[in-house]
Amino acid sequence: MRATYTHLASAAAAVIGLCGCGGASGQEPTEAQMKEAMLYVMNHPPGTTQPDAAITMKFFKKQACDKPTPQGFNCTFNVEVASTDIGLGWYNNLQAGVFYKDDKGKWQMRPPF
Repeated sequence: MRATYTHLASAAAAVIGLCGCGGASGQEPTEAQMKEAMLYVMNHPPGTTQPDAAITMKFFKKQACDKPTPQGFNCTFNVEVASTDIGLGWYNNLQAGVFYKDDKGKWQMRPPF
């Protein structure tokens, strides 16, 4: 009986350790992963169809990321959108975003709006 509890405790510790590796914990996203995730959010806004003209960036520079939370990594960056559309110009004012890995392991950005 004692051996069973030892095995259960060891298994529970292993499961907790493995769960800590997924989700928001682990390594923060790279600059390229952040840029790709932000481009996806800009070109595929939730609840709408894809716009006619794809939005691109002139400039993207990662600054820093905070320690991970259950929501993901809160990261700061500088961005400049390549568009003359005044409606899209507000993306140039974004200074931070929350980045997380989806269930397939791909970095995503939570919509800023």
